[in-house]
Amino acid sequence: MLVRWLVFLHVLSAITFFLAHGAAAAMVFKVRSETDFARIRAMLDLSASTFQAYGLSFLVMGVTGLIMPFLIHIWDKVYIWLSIVLLLFVVVWMGLVNEKQIKQLRRLVGLPYMKGNKEFPAEPPSSPEEVAALLKKINPIQWVIVGYGIPAIVLWLMIFKPF
Repeated sequence: MLVRWLVFLHVLSAITFFLAHGAAAAMVFKVRSETDFARIRAMLDLSASTFQAYGLSFLVMGVTGLIMPFLIHIWDKVYIWLSIVLLLFVVVWMGLVNEKQIKQLRRLVGLPYMKGNKEFPAEPPSSPEEVAALLKKINPIQWVIVGYGIPAIVLWLMIFKPF
């Protein structure tokens, strides 16, 4: 019965994660076409406002996902290890790209921002040209491949257990 509850919590936390993280995903697609700093700031703030919800749900998803293999004795299965490696890749990639693009964009449009885990106050906004140059670097297709495609592969691994 414990395993069923863990599966339930694991799936529920995954749904919650993707729902809460949807604001960030939508922002990545829409922000590239914006030139109005007020609208860019609003999108960045909306995206950041869901951080606690998707952070907590990701933690629950991760903890339940790590507990279950102990309970059902599947650490010897390749699909479990491959899933962990793929998800770690997603986390690292998202963190690096977020650091280089989204946190930098917050700084350029005059919002409080972070470098690593250190918070900084808002600075005067940069030029529209500088912001436009950074916006051109944001590639939503990469975000879809890493943020949707790889989790879809992990889901396939969890459902079909190919190896």
